[in-house]
Amino acid sequence: MGKKQILIRIYLFISVLVVLNVVLYGFWQMSFVGYWSDRVIFWIWLLLTPVTAFSFWKKLWAKIYFWLLIAGLVLSIVPMAIPFFGILLSASGSGRLNHFNLENNIRVQTVGYGVMGRPRIQLVKSGLLFDRVLLEDGDEIKKNDSTWLEIRDAKNAKLINETDTSITVKYSFQKDTIEAVHVFKEKTSFNY
Repeated sequence: MGKKQILIRIYLFISVLVVLNVVLYGFWQMSFVGYWSDRVIFWIWLLLTPVTAFSFWKKLWAKIYFWLLIAGLVLSIVPMAIPFFGILLSASGSGRLNHFNLENNIRVQTVGYGVMGRPRIQLVKSGLLFDRVLLEDGDEIKKNDSTWLEIRDAKNAKLINETDTSITVKYSFQKDTIEAVHVFKEKTSFNY
């Protein structure tokens, strides 16, 4: 088996992992275990793409594939670069603003993968092969009638209680400590 055959098999395998990750997250709010694993897979795919395309440059499919990817990149920048920055923030890890590892393989993280939207809090349960997003909601906690605190400014988080329908987390800020009960919402459709 030649080097080109090995390269194309590795590239196809990484491409299948990228597509699987997108489908898992899009439909079931799951990704590969760990925060960085899917980002590493994406960057490997991104680095292998030009290598694979230029290795097979004499083939018509390689030229078409490469220019379709370039056109997709350019077209993602056209609408105020919103899709481009979404991909950039999620692929680079810059979109995760804050995170805390709690007990029972649960992670609380504040993410902002868009330039137009407000950051969101995610409660993520780690499994053997996949992480599952248990809850995604706004990152504000109501302190009293007129004051809201943002979880992305928290200094520490501690798991207080966990049930099948909710989780209680104690957040410590610079001057305050607040317990917040996060109630899991049952997913009724693919679009919440």
